[in-house]
Amino acid sequence: MPKNLVIIAEDDVSTREVLAEIVEHEGLKQRNFENGELALEALKSNPDDVILVISDIKMPEMDGIQFLRQARESFPETPFVIASGYGTKDNIITALKLGALDYLEKPFRVKDVQEIIQKIKQAISETQQEAKLYHSLEDKKICFKISNDIKLVHSLVNELIREIKKIGGKSLQPELTGIRMALHEAVVNAIEHGNLELSSTLKEKPDYMEILEKRMTESPYADRQVLVSTTVTTTSFSCEITDEGPGFDWQSLPDPRDPENLFKPHGRGIILMANYFDRVTFNQQGNSITMEKDLVMKETTP
Repeated sequence: MPKNLVIIAEDDVSTREVLAEIVEHEGLKQRNFENGELALEALKSNPDDVILVISDIKMPEMDGIQFLRQARESFPETPFVIASGYGTKDNIITALKLGALDYLEKPFRVKDVQEIIQKIKQAISETQQEAKLYHSLEDKKICFKISNDIKLVHSLVNELIREIKKIGGKSLQPELTGIRMALHEAVVNAIEHGNLELSSTLKEKPDYMEILEKRMTESPYADRQVLVSTTVTTTSFSCEITDEGPGFDWQSLPDPRDPENLFKPHGRGIILMANYFDRVTFNQQGNSITMEKDLVMKETTP
């Protein structure tokens, strides 16, 4: 069922009634409240139905900034529009920084409210169409070849996470942080341990960063790159990370689950990868790792 509920938080009765009338004229349902506390409870009770929240800034009990701050913690994807009177522009800036999508300055025109609602409806429709399109996806391949600049890893992982979210949706939401950390660890390992041939034991030395930066300028390490090849389908995500180093004997890696080894530098990445991906394999040379994640919820037997 499409989202069709607008929550209105406004302490002025006449303004609240005007907003409610505009919302209903746009073909949507509405529930209106005199403060943010009541509106937040309504949002918590109907998160899947809410297409938009319109909130005044100055209200009793819980003002619009407090409402927005708490709502964004649990419902970061719910569009939020702040309404504010003259002289509270600083509050509008604060609201936008907290994630408000747009704002209305009082006294607002009916047309302004209508345009915002129509923009939200259009954006949600496009998102739904994109989701529908991705249900027809056979596969999507993305390949990056990056240098040994570790600063690039964050942006690279963000791009991969965006692709996973398009397919996995809400079913993967609880695991995305762990998946992000595992991907980051794997790419950094390919740079540091693979291309630059820096052993895990060196991380225990205080001058490790100096050693790393020096190695990045030396031949043959400086010219090596990391190939990150990903394939996304409707049911799975796989990521193969290959460095240009000599590889290592991954079968001899000490068991990171052993309490004696758990907090040592080696093996930490393997724990993350194995915990958040369904399958983790190395090639024979030991310079390439493939991680696979199922993007469908597995049925559990009672």
